[in-house]
Amino acid sequence: MRRLGLAALLLCTACASAPIKKPDQLALDQADALVRQGCYDCLLDARTTYARVAVGKARPLVVARLFEVEVLLALREKELAMTYQPALDRARALVAELAPALEPARYLAIADAVPPDDMGSPRSGDTAFRRARGSFIPKITEEMAWLKTGGLGAPFRQYLSHAIDCMYLTRARAPGQLPRAAVRRDILPETPPLVAYRIGICDLPKREILGQVRAAVPRFVETAFFLARLEVNEAAQTGKGRPREPLAEAYARFAQSPSVTYLNANFNQLSGDCREALRFYDETLVLEPVHEHALLGRTVCLSYLKQTDEAIAAATHMIALRPFNLDEAFYWRAWNYHFLKDLPAARRDIDAAKARASNTRIHTLAGVIEHDQDDLDAAERDLVDAKRGAEGRRNCTAPWYLGLVEMKRTRWTESGTHFEDAMGCYERAILESEEAIVALEANVDIDPTFKTRQIENFRAQIDSDRSQHYAAAFNAAQHFARGGQVPKARGLIEIAAKDPALADRVAALRKVIGG
Repeated sequence: MRRLGLAALLLCTACASAPIKKPDQLALDQADALVRQGCYDCLLDARTTYARVAVGKARPLVVARLFEVEVLLALREKELAMTYQPALDRARALVAELAPALEPARYLAIADAVPPDDMGSPRSGDTAFRRARGSFIPKITEEMAWLKTGGLGAPFRQYLSHAIDCMYLTRARAPGQLPRAAVRRDILPETPPLVAYRIGICDLPKREILGQVRAAVPRFVETAFFLARLEVNEAAQTGKGRPREPLAEAYARFAQSPSVTYLNANFNQLSGDCREALRFYDETLVLEPVHEHALLGRTVCLSYLKQTDEAIAAATHMIALRPFNLDEAFYWRAWNYHFLKDLPAARRDIDAAKARASNTRIHTLAGVIEHDQDDLDAAERDLVDAKRGAEGRRNCTAPWYLGLVEMKRTRWTESGTHFEDAMGCYERAILESEEAIVALEANVDIDPTFKTRQIENFRAQIDSDRSQHYAAAFNAAQHFARGGQVPKARGLIEIAAKDPALADRVAALRKVIGG
């Protein structure tokens, strides 16, 4: 009996001294599996387990895994432009507990150099971030080679390698190194979803890979955001794409991501729903107060909604911040001042925009304002500039206002020629809008709400352009008649006569020119 008692005592002593208890080991195995799955919520759950088990004698056996998951969480938060510094700080606090041979500070330096997602980040912040880490960029290829043989987990090292490489794809490379297009990112059967996801979001998101990751790990909601980016881009470029559902799913989980809120705002504005877009622009600016694209989108939407005072205040706020798109802030403030008929303020701002950039919109608005101020030579210069290039060919406002400029000069033939040019421009615009509607109606691979709004917008634009087409024909007829070109005027008045709204004016002109 004494021997049995002693054996039992020794057994209990051995159990008490085991670093990791069996239930905790099972939990650690589950946490390791969660890390390989790789979703944000998976990583959070794994961290909870590691932190719980990493106490007492078990801590040295778990601390490396806790370090890895904190770094992975920081990287994921960067990929969504969320607050990531606390996770990096927690990882940094663990460095002293790790074996020096693992070089944990080296892993942290790599993770620190990975920039946050640029969609959710102010450009000024992204530029400053990259500039501050400029000395690290030449080391990236060397660090990627080291990551292949480092002492921490292979999936962690692979993830970190893809993360740093993908965020500096256009960096200069040494002779003999593979160029960007030749870098292989294969997904093998044994590739864990964690790593497959990071490959799937590298550069342009890859639909097939992200679909495979989501199928393997249904909790991987982050994939919805990157798939939505593809769909929004497709909607903008071709009219196809169904981003609404993945956008809603991503927002439901990651409302604290300025990348997610901004993409929602951008898509709603693209869809023609500026009221809903404003909500998301405001949320983005709560998260990132100097997000230049969100500031501009908010200003544009307020302008379209005719919330003029708010739009002017928004543009003024932008101007005070001096963002990279400062010319746009001046343009939209000028646009709103012109809407209010405050011509001196509008002229001041459009001149400021013109001093910083040259494009069709700026020169068109400048010409309109200058015409309204009777600065006809300046108006002519800007409106002629506004007609240049492919974009200028579709700009019907410029020839219309050139006609008004020549009308003020009482140069009737020249004015009539410009209005005839405007008439043809509006006719082409109507045909293009009608073709766009036909294409939209035939398109089944498109978000239904987006499709409906786009068709409504095109139809409204057709109505406006048709009215302008007839008005331009009438003006051209009237001015050619004043210039003595009566036969030409008669042909044009027949076009204008198709608009019932012009019936009285057409009848009066017919009496004058006889016909």
